[in-house]
Amino acid sequence: MYESFYGLKEKPFNLLPDPDYLYMSSGHENLFTHLEYAISENKGFVVITGEVGSGKTTLINYLISKSLSGVEVGLINNTYIAPNQVIKSICREFELNTEGLDRDEMLDLFHNFLIEKYAMSQRVILIFDEAQNLSTKTLEEIRMLSNLEAEKDHLIQIILSGQPELRARLQDSRLKQFVQRITVYCHLSGLSRAEVEKYIKYRLAVAGAKDSGIFVDGAIGMIASYSKGIPRLINLACDAAMVYGYADNKKTIDKSVVEEIIRERSNSGIFTNETNDEQSAVPLATSLPDGQGVSVDRIESLEARIQNLETMFRSIDKRLHSLMNVRDEKDVVVLELFKMLKTSMDNRYESLMNIARTQANIK
Repeated sequence: MYESFYGLKEKPFNLLPDPDYLYMSSGHENLFTHLEYAISENKGFVVITGEVGSGKTTLINYLISKSLSGVEVGLINNTYIAPNQVIKSICREFELNTEGLDRDEMLDLFHNFLIEKYAMSQRVILIFDEAQNLSTKTLEEIRMLSNLEAEKDHLIQIILSGQPELRARLQDSRLKQFVQRITVYCHLSGLSRAEVEKYIKYRLAVAGAKDSGIFVDGAIGMIASYSKGIPRLINLACDAAMVYGYADNKKTIDKSVVEEIIRERSNSGIFTNETNDEQSAVPLATSLPDGQGVSVDRIESLEARIQNLETMFRSIDKRLHSLMNVRDEKDVVVLELFKMLKTSMDNRYESLMNIARTQANIK
């Protein structure tokens, strides 16, 4: 929508983990160095953690996209899997036919696959993304795969990538043997203020921008503060800012544009505490099996957030009236803004309904 207005060939702040847009901050370089070391030295279990939206998946995709000679990589994204389904999911990821096989037979099938690869001097790497969702029993089932070893070498290398909750999960005394097999661990933090500026300019350049100063210093400072250096939140803020800037015919994004975005999203409860909300989602989900339920405060908080979306409606309604006399590109901008709002509303409403249903089941 705004690409031609800002001289871009494509949108620079999409949320999809695109390796072409990977900005290698000092933290990303450190993490990637650890991954390369672990792979080159065949270091068995590797654990990487980072905040929601910090770029872990993008970095993994970048690793996979590189030409890894003699390495076959499997990536499992659906980590809500039962312990008895682990080996089946792994076999399917490596395109092994499991039809009619029980668990022990699938384990033998996968073991033979690893031996064949080892005989061909090929390595096998298995990556679990969003590994904080793996249950304790599932993690123990994964640990058992490490017993599939040759006389002197590991037949498989396993990488767990997840949110900070993964660290807490691994402190479970039942996973002591699992933790003892972790040889490399690294945590990915948010970007610094200087790195946020470089990140924004880097993505603009990749998208074809001739002018690296589309975002002025004040706007970048506000984005860095509110995003806490988390790339996904930076992308959300920057993309919205460019939509607003395009609507107002601004060739540069100044502090006032970002302030407007932050104000509208804060009024709706969508942006300001986004990092904290996402972090709290996992402990909430994992507490349910123990019968602890969901607190009334949590439900009331989410109800209040959905009610506050009315504030966002009123704000955008004012913006709609200000553009009523313009019937071309401005109308497209308004429609896009309403689409963004509806998506946010749907997600929040679905979260509330899931929690309400869970609470009802527990009672």
